[in-house]
Amino acid sequence: MVERLLERVDQQQSKIEDLERREAKHLRRIEELESRLKRDSRSSSKPPSSDAPWSKRRRGRKPASDRKQGAQPGHAGKSRPLVDPADVDETTDHRPAQCDACGQRDLEHDAGDPYRHQVTVLPRVLVLVHEYRLHRARCRDCSAITTAQLPEGVPTGAFGPRLTTLAGALRGVYRLSVRETRRLLADVFGTQMSLGKISDCERQLADALHSSYLEVLGAIRTSRHAHVDETPWKERGETRWLWTAVSKDATAFRIDKRRSAKALRRLIGRRYKGDLTSDRMGAYESHPLERRQLCWAHIERDFRALAEGPRGHRRFGRKGVVLAQAVMRSHRLFGRHGDRDRLGDEAAILRARLERLLAADDSALANHLRRRVVALFTYARAPGVSPTNNAAERAVRKGVLWRKTSFGSQAARGLRFAERVLTTTATLRRRGERVFDFLADSLAAHIADTDPPVLVQLPVAR
Repeated sequence: MVERLLERVDQQQSKIEDLERREAKHLRRIEELESRLKRDSRSSSKPPSSDAPWSKRRRGRKPASDRKQGAQPGHAGKSRPLVDPADVDETTDHRPAQCDACGQRDLEHDAGDPYRHQVTVLPRVLVLVHEYRLHRARCRDCSAITTAQLPEGVPTGAFGPRLTTLAGALRGVYRLSVRETRRLLADVFGTQMSLGKISDCERQLADALHSSYLEVLGAIRTSRHAHVDETPWKERGETRWLWTAVSKDATAFRIDKRRSAKALRRLIGRRYKGDLTSDRMGAYESHPLERRQLCWAHIERDFRALAEGPRGHRRFGRKGVVLAQAVMRSHRLFGRHGDRDRLGDEAAILRARLERLLAADDSALANHLRRRVVALFTYARAPGVSPTNNAAERAVRKGVLWRKTSFGSQAARGLRFAERVLTTTATLRRRGERVFDFLADSLAAHIADTDPPVLVQLPVAR
């Protein structure tokens, strides 16, 4: 009897221990899921627009001010500068007919410089239709009929280079849909263009930008430093990857089927010798660690996720957030004082703090960073290297917005159009140059089979 009772007690104890283990497992799982629900744009890759109204990011905002919107009393006013008289298209003079004070009409004119008021107007825009009549002639000798040829430089299609460029630019630069592009051409210019023709304008513009695109790729592959990032793209509903690389003078985009080290090399070249700033994605591991800079903004988010996650690593996460912010603050101050020796001394102190912090924690993040500390402080020794990947993040955002409004591309030629227009536009805007004129000049040169304008001047090999 006693033996049976003891055996039963042992069975019950075993069940209790099993239930306790299962409870602990479920509690850890609940804690992990709750921490995932708490993640927002500050602790994950989610965009700020996805933050919930009750999130810490939104609760932490400053309360609304009682002041009205706009300039406040005492604010120094600003006005639009007048256009130079040489650039004014039409000038009219108006003189007063009588004195405002007494009504006297006997006035002495030209009592001072006139007040200049300029109005910029948009006249009604109409396209010009140029008809080329190609006459035919019969040979008196053999009776063969010969038709005149189009003059050199005249396109064989129905639209000229600038109108073709406009249709392509509305699609690729200003991200209108095909149908909205057709509506704008009809409403503003009175020009009817079919959906298929707009697609053909994209093809022509992509062909015209081919050499410029190769110039930018060459500039990226010979640069001393590049920021790199990638984002999903679509081709007929299938996932592709839009890669971007940003150097000091150029921004390149390339759409690839893969999100891999080989895809990275197809963008920056197999023998890229410069420093590379990126996030911690595995494809970038193919680049030597001593020539990499891991993005501290991403690392701060990873630390914040731990600080707001399960209890085991919260302290580690909070200390990591403080350290990441100190790194980025140090680099911002360097932008003001420009003392690289001071930056190096501060980086050495921060690196020692980080190594102590990582050595005391066993999280996956700590293990990952512990083996890559050398890639966290490249900014301190290499001129032009930033501790964050903001340059690539801002560049790739244009592609994200395009993808969300157009659902990607429907064919391979659409991929080429997207990557070439994005590359050309981003590079020109990076230098503060006008986009449309360059696109139009490139297309005109392509039609006339002449040398296209130079987008990036590549260094001469010695």
